[in-house]
Amino acid sequence: MSVMEQTYMPADLDADLIAALDGDATDACDQPVYLDLPGGSRVELPSSLASMLRQAAKAMNEGLAVTVKPQTRQLTTSQVAELLGVTRPTVVRLLESGAIPYIKIGTHRRVDLPDALRYRDSRREAQFQFIADTAVDDEQPREELLNQMKVIRAQVAQQRKAGRA
Repeated sequence: MSVMEQTYMPADLDADLIAALDGDATDACDQPVYLDLPGGSRVELPSSLASMLRQAAKAMNEGLAVTVKPQTRQLTTSQVAELLGVTRPTVVRLLESGAIPYIKIGTHRRVDLPDALRYRDSRREAQFQFIADTAVDDEQPREELLNQMKVIRAQVAQQRKAGRA
């Protein structure tokens, strides 16, 4: 069996299976998952595989298709760009600025998958924090809010200028 990208369509999943894998309903995330093999032996799945199965089952239960895509641990700049949802030149700038660690093999840059995932997760966290920090308080006077937005725009413009210099 070769390892390749595969998409699985949602199917009618057994309610007991969903309940057993659903970490939101119980403390199932902390519970081990076992695989019963032919011949009566039983194997505990590693937590990363159990987590993947929980996510896949939950998504399929919600009617979503699930794609499993094997990845090498060393990514090209194009693969990192696809993972982050940005352009390859943007990835190169991130690498050169030190935002994401990389190694150079000849003239090619390679990024460890865990480093790319860490950057993606930290970027998402920063985005969520920015949204929380800029949430509008309905009780705040409109003029005060407009003044705060002007200050924020000026700060962003300064940061952009500093990044180009």
